[in-house]
Amino acid sequence: MPHQIHGVHRVIVVAICLGVGGLHFVTGASYDGPFPVFVNGYLIDILLPFAMCLVLGIQEYTVFRGRILRLILVFGVGFVSETLQYFGVPLFGRTFDPLDYLMFAAGIGGAFVFEWLVLSRIATEPSR
Repeated sequence: MPHQIHGVHRVIVVAICLGVGGLHFVTGASYDGPFPVFVNGYLIDILLPFAMCLVLGIQEYTVFRGRILRLILVFGVGFVSETLQYFGVPLFGRTFDPLDYLMFAAGIGGAFVFEWLVLSRIATEPSR
Protein backbone atom coordinates (compact mmCIF):
# COMPACT_ATOMS: atom_id res chain seq x y z
CA MET A 1 0.00 0.00 0.00
CA PRO A 2 1.30 3.50 -0.70
CA HIS A 3 2.88 5.36 2.19
CA GLN A 4 0.15 8.01 1.94
CA ILE A 5 -3.28 6.62 2.81
CA HIS A 6 -6.07 8.35 0.90
CA GLY A 7 -9.68 8.79 1.96
CA VAL A 8 -10.96 6.59 -0.85
CA HIS A 9 -8.81 3.73 0.49
CA ARG A 10 -10.49 4.08 3.86
CA VAL A 11 -13.94 4.08 2.27
CA ILE A 12 -13.15 0.91 0.31
CA VAL A 13 -11.74 -0.88 3.36
CA VAL A 14 -14.65 0.14 5.60
CA ALA A 15 -17.11 -1.08 2.95
CA ILE A 16 -15.29 -4.42 2.79
CA CYS A 17 -15.34 -4.73 6.57
CA LEU A 18 -19.06 -3.97 6.71
CA GLY A 19 -19.66 -6.61 4.06
CA VAL A 20 -17.62 -9.18 5.99
CA GLY A 21 -19.51 -8.32 9.16
CA GLY A 22 -22.82 -8.60 7.32
CA LEU A 23 -21.95 -12.12 6.18
CA HIS A 24 -22.29 -13.26 9.78
CA PHE A 25 -26.03 -12.63 9.48
CA VAL A 26 -26.50 -14.88 6.44
CA THR A 27 -24.09 -17.73 7.17
CA GLY A 28 -24.28 -20.35 9.88
CA ALA A 29 -26.45 -23.36 10.62
CA SER A 30 -29.43 -21.96 8.72
CA TYR A 31 -27.44 -21.16 5.55
CA ASP A 32 -28.81 -23.17 2.62
CA GLY A 33 -27.11 -21.44 -0.33
CA PRO A 34 -24.39 -22.75 -2.62
CA PHE A 35 -21.25 -24.39 -1.21
CA PRO A 36 -22.51 -24.65 2.39
CA VAL A 37 -19.46 -26.61 3.63
CA PHE A 38 -17.07 -23.96 2.31
CA VAL A 39 -19.22 -21.00 3.35
CA ASN A 40 -19.84 -22.25 6.89
CA GLY A 41 -16.44 -23.83 7.40
CA TYR A 42 -13.90 -21.58 5.71
CA LEU A 43 -15.23 -18.37 4.15
CA ILE A 44 -15.16 -16.32 7.36
CA ASP A 45 -11.73 -17.80 8.20
CA ILE A 46 -10.49 -16.23 4.96
CA LEU A 47 -12.43 -12.96 5.04
CA LEU A 48 -11.82 -11.93 8.67
CA PRO A 49 -8.02 -11.97 8.37
CA PHE A 50 -8.40 -10.27 4.98
CA ALA A 51 -10.40 -7.45 6.58
CA MET A 52 -8.17 -7.25 9.67
CA CYS A 53 -5.05 -6.80 7.51
CA LEU A 54 -6.72 -4.09 5.47
CA VAL A 55 -7.89 -2.22 8.59
CA LEU A 56 -4.42 -2.27 10.11
CA GLY A 57 -3.04 -1.00 6.80
CA ILE A 58 -5.17 2.16 6.74
CA GLN A 59 -4.94 3.36 10.32
CA GLU A 60 -2.92 6.40 11.37
CA TYR A 61 -0.06 4.68 13.24
CA THR A 62 2.51 3.90 10.58
CA VAL A 63 4.14 1.21 12.71
CA PHE A 64 1.13 -1.05 12.06
CA ARG A 65 1.20 -0.52 8.29
CA GLY A 66 4.20 -2.81 7.81
CA ARG A 67 3.22 -6.08 6.18
CA ILE A 68 5.36 -8.29 8.42
CA LEU A 69 3.88 -6.88 11.62
CA ARG A 70 0.35 -7.12 10.25
CA LEU A 71 0.98 -10.72 9.19
CA ILE A 72 2.27 -11.59 12.67
CA LEU A 73 -0.58 -9.84 14.47
CA VAL A 74 -3.43 -11.14 12.34
CA PHE A 75 -2.11 -14.68 11.93
CA GLY A 76 -1.22 -14.69 15.62
CA VAL A 77 -4.80 -13.94 16.66
CA GLY A 78 -6.11 -16.72 14.41
CA PHE A 79 -3.39 -19.14 15.49
CA VAL A 80 -4.06 -18.59 19.19
CA SER A 81 -7.82 -18.85 18.72
CA GLU A 82 -7.63 -22.04 16.66
CA THR A 83 -5.06 -23.65 18.93
CA LEU A 84 -7.21 -22.90 21.99
CA GLN A 85 -10.12 -24.57 20.21
CA TYR A 86 -7.95 -27.68 19.85
CA PHE A 87 -7.58 -27.70 23.64
CA GLY A 88 -11.32 -27.20 24.17
CA VAL A 89 -11.30 -23.46 24.85
CA PRO A 90 -13.98 -21.85 22.62
CA LEU A 91 -12.39 -18.50 21.73
CA PHE A 92 -13.90 -17.05 18.50
CA GLY A 93 -15.24 -20.49 17.65
CA ARG A 94 -15.71 -24.00 18.96
CA THR A 95 -14.57 -26.42 16.27
CA PHE A 96 -10.87 -27.05 15.67
CA ASP A 97 -9.94 -27.56 12.03
CA PRO A 98 -6.25 -27.57 11.03
CA LEU A 99 -7.20 -26.24 7.57
CA ASP A 100 -8.26 -23.01 9.28
CA TYR A 101 -4.57 -22.10 9.63
CA LEU A 102 -4.28 -22.28 5.85
CA MET A 103 -7.45 -20.20 5.43
CA PHE A 104 -6.02 -17.50 7.74
CA ALA A 105 -2.88 -17.39 5.61
CA ALA A 106 -4.98 -17.22 2.42
CA GLY A 107 -6.92 -14.25 3.80
CA ILE A 108 -3.76 -12.40 4.80
CA GLY A 109 -2.15 -13.10 1.44
CA GLY A 110 -5.32 -12.01 -0.31
CA ALA A 111 -5.28 -8.70 1.57
CA PHE A 112 -1.71 -7.99 0.52
CA VAL A 113 -2.51 -8.85 -3.10
CA PHE A 114 -5.63 -6.64 -2.94
CA GLU A 115 -3.54 -3.74 -1.62
CA TRP A 116 -1.00 -4.25 -4.40
CA LEU A 117 -3.45 -4.77 -7.28
CA VAL A 118 -6.27 -2.45 -6.26
CA LEU A 119 -5.52 0.06 -3.51
CA SER A 120 -2.02 0.97 -4.67
CA ARG A 121 -3.30 1.74 -8.16
CA ILE A 122 -6.13 4.05 -7.18
CA ALA A 123 -4.99 7.53 -8.12
CA THR A 124 -6.53 10.02 -5.74
CA GLU A 125 -5.83 13.40 -4.32
CA PRO A 126 -4.45 13.28 -0.76
CA SER A 127 -7.05 13.55 2.01
CA ARG A 128 -7.43 16.98 3.55
